[in-house]
Amino acid sequence: MEALNQNNHLSFQALNSANFKDFEYLFREKGACEGCWCMQCRLPTDEFEASKGEGNRLAMKALVESGRIPGIIVYNDNEPVGWCSLGNREDFPRLPKSHEVKIIDEQTWIISCLFIRKDWRRRGIKRTLLKHLITYCQTKGAKVLESHQCNSSFSKYPDNFAWTGIEKAYEAVGFVKVDEPLDKRPIMRYHL
Repeated sequence: MEALNQNNHLSFQALNSANFKDFEYLFREKGACEGCWCMQCRLPTDEFEASKGEGNRLAMKALVESGRIPGIIVYNDNEPVGWCSLGNREDFPRLPKSHEVKIIDEQTWIISCLFIRKDWRRRGIKRTLLKHLITYCQTKGAKVLESHQCNSSFSKYPDNFAWTGIEKAYEAVGFVKVDEPLDKRPIMRYHL
């Protein structure tokens, strides 16, 4: 646990059946961004679009109930304030793959979403979460942690387009840019 200031006492828990209600609390009735429920990169496009809302929530719940860990919930004391979706590259078939960057496959873990509750943003929680993820992924045997976040040169991303976080937060904890595809989502990596 790392405290950002005297009012923040952060801790982290892997999403599981016991804390799924906390995940639902974070995403509220809208499922975060238009019923995504953090399934956008995990499902084929047609299936994701047809399942927006309740279908995607149920797909995430089924994933959790299967015993897989699709991400980490951030708490301040006992209150859920943030979330990160992560997993092996094979968990995210829709993420772009650079032709210029060597894919490390099973040793590469992907951060596909960093979601911080609106009333908790701009408090350094993403950076603290990223530091935790580095340690967490090391314990799981990952060799590389990869992200496809928003380019920092765009200062005013609408929140729903910045779901992976901004480049500056990754740079601050040691991620290095390895490619910048045309879609303006740089690929950054942290070698563990």
